[in-house]
Amino acid sequence: MGQGYKTQFHRSDDGLAYTQVAGMLEIEPNEVSRGSSDVTPIDGTSGYMDYDPAGLRDAGEVSITLIWNEGDTGQQALAADLESDANAYYKVIYPEGTEVEFIGHITGWGQSVPRDDKITRTVKFKISGKPTVTPGP
Repeated sequence: MGQGYKTQFHRSDDGLAYTQVAGMLEIEPNEVSRGSSDVTPIDGTSGYMDYDPAGLRDAGEVSITLIWNEGDTGQQALAADLESDANAYYKVIYPEGTEVEFIGHITGWGQSVPRDDKITRTVKFKISGKPTVTPGP
């Protein structure tokens, strides 16, 4: 992948009809982590901990920074998602066509108001389940 320019972020109620969220400046994609179980025997001799990779995977969080625009229907939908007690559908479309879809909910809703620059909104999403990656053409 090259530049992130032209990357898009979309949201949906049903995972079928998506609305683009305008003004995205930056996206921090998720980092997957995995749990593990301590299986170090009490009579061990190595002096090191032993782990079993049997733990569940956590798809992590996604964070986007937007140019604040209360009139954008996509940003209005995100504001409604913040107040909702249900997960919604989200999709990132990269410039070469790869799409990453995930179900999740908003866990952070920040704003920055600098004196001499644009007002921005940072939105954080907790992913529920496994994201779907569809490679571009």
